[in-house]
This record gives sequence, structure tokens and C-alpha cells, in this order.
Amino acid sequence: MANKIGCNLMLALLALLVVGCDAAIVTRRGFALLVVVGCDAAIVTRRDFVGGGAAAAAASRPTAASAAVDARAPLLARGGLAVPRVGFGLYKTKPEETAAAVALALEAGVRHFDAAAAYGNEAALGEALRGGPKCFVATKVAPSRGARDAVKAAADRLGFAPDCVYVHSPLAPRAERLAAYEQLLDARRDGLCGAVGVANFGVRHLGELPEPPALVQLELSPYNQRRAEAAWATKNGAVVTCAAWSKLSGAYNWGSDAAFKALNACCKAHAATKAQVLVRWAVQRGFAPLPRSTAADAAQRLAIAQNAAAGVEDGDFWRGGPLSRAEMKALDALEDHLASGKLGRTDGWTADDVAGPGWDPTTYVDG
Repeated sequence: MANKIGCNLMLALLALLVVGCDAAIVTRRGFALLVVVGCDAAIVTRRDFVGGGAAAAAASRPTAASAAVDARAPLLARGGLAVPRVGFGLYKTKPEETAAAVALALEAGVRHFDAAAAYGNEAALGEALRGGPKCFVATKVAPSRGARDAVKAAADRLGFAPDCVYVHSPLAPRAERLAAYEQLLDARRDGLCGAVGVANFGVRHLGELPEPPALVQLELSPYNQRRAEAAWATKNGAVVTCAAWSKLSGAYNWGSDAAFKALNACCKAHAATKAQVLVRWAVQRGFAPLPRSTAADAAQRLAIAQNAAAGVEDGDFWRGGPLSRAEMKALDALEDHLASGKLGRTDGWTADDVAGPGWDPTTYVDG
């Protein structure tokens, strides 16, 4: 069976070369096979190549995870880009912890992974995905004039061209961040990545861009709904990806438990955790949430399954159907314009950048 699948894949690759490409490139973690045949260039990543075999081998044995993957149609971004609705973020995940976390996420049906050069775990992510199902993989690069080279370096670490590359933050002089964005557009045109996005950009930064991004990533929750940025993204055909619930207390003083009244009521009604309710809220708002967890202990391993797409649908981890209109209204009413500084976030910037509890990257003004 494996030999038959391999032969079919090779025939498919040969067919691709015959139809009139100038060059077909099959990448494998730095190794490339270049075949010149006669017209434009096509890049076939090893992930696509191997993924086809894996999909064929698994086709006759459906699992709960595969059912979860198909449960919701993907969000569609500019150009018809399909973005799985619930992803998995790798912020603060150590390289040595990545393989176990990704394996559990895949088992839970996750097919969208979010990394960054600054996280230091791209190579571990690529290795963990090698030979598995096809996934949507995004990474991020710094807002600098070296962005194109950074995309190439990220692809080398991953072992394949990422589906999306974000400019990680607006924290650079205007000319620098615009140069970075232009270089990502060039990288996309040259097939080095599938799409271009921005992370932590405010409306003013978004309005400077020469063309809208496919994805806009925001630190977003009921406590800071980024309504202006989310509206801009929707108007311009961009998918909003988001993560913000790793610190629901701690650095931010919530005061009494009354501040969590609406959230606790939803948890009770749906037999769910606070994180699950926030993931479900984001899904129903039309966003693509990116919950994260390591696999260091049983509770964290359980959280990976709870916060996946299947974990916020009726089943083992969720009851009572979607959040009701009343529940969504109660969660929407929690808007507090919660700034990054109040959460102590340092994703994409340094401790020196975080000037105080009111500091926020979306409001950054060139110094």
C-alpha cells in the first residue's frame, strides 16, 4: 500500500513538471531538488508532498479528531485563503516542550499552528508536523528591513514555506515597518510564504499599509475587544486571529469575584472552563482564537483538548450548545479596554517597551 501511494505521489509530481513550469522545487529542511522544464516556478513543499501520503493512508480510518477538524468551515481571508477557526499558539512554549504539545493538539483536531521567530520553537514545530496531516502554519518576523531574509530563515527552520508570515509588531519607525511589510509582499509573490499578516497593529498602523493583510492578529478578549481594529479587518477582508486569556488575573487586579460573574455563569451553564468560554466567545464573534498550553502536567494536557474546536462543541468537555444571545451580550459587556501593560505581556516587544499598565502596542507612536 505504501509503495502504491509513493508511486502515485511521484506520478503527480511528474505531471506537475510536465504542464509547463519553469522550475519545480521540492523542499526538505534545507535540501532542494530543482528541475527546469520551461515556464513559471512552482514550489511543492515536503509538507504537502508527505501530507498527501499521510492523508491517503488515514482515509479509511476516520477518528474523532478528524471529525472535529471538519465540524466548522474555515474562515476565508483575502484571496480565498482558508484559515482553520481554532488554532494553537506556541507563545512561551520551549523547544523541548513543543513536540509533545503539538502531538496532543493534532490528536485533538487542531490544524492551525501559530509560531514566531522570537519564540525560538519554529524548528521544533516543523519537526513535530513532519509526515503528519496538512496544517495551516503561521509565523512572525520582526518589523525590520531584513524581513525577506527572515522569511527565508523561518522557512529553513520549519522545513517548509509557512502559510502566513506576520510582521510581529508595529514597534519600529514607520519606514522600517512599511519596508518589512513590502518585503513580505514580495516574499509572498515569490512563493516564500502563502500570505501576509500583521500582529498588534492599531488602526493607524493598519491604515498605512499599501494593501490590506490577509490576517490581523490581536491580543483580544471580552476585556479588550479591539472593536476598531476588528472592524477594520472585517471591512478589508482580513481574518482576525486572537489570544489573550493566559492571564485572567495576576498582573491585572480584578478585585472581587463579581468581576467574573458573567464568565462564571457561562462556565456553569456549559460545564466548561473560563478559557473554553473565551475560546467559544471568539469563535462566535467570527475570530480565530489561538489558545495555548504546554504538556508539562495532566491539567495542561487536558487543556489542549478542552480548548480545541471539539472542546467547545457539545461533547465530553462542553454542554448546552452555543453561547446564547444573552450570554454573548453579558460577555460583550465586560469591555474594559484592557491594555497589554496590565497583563504584563511581552510578546513581540521587550520589557523596556512596556512603559506602564496603560501601555499598548496598538497605540504606539513613532518616537
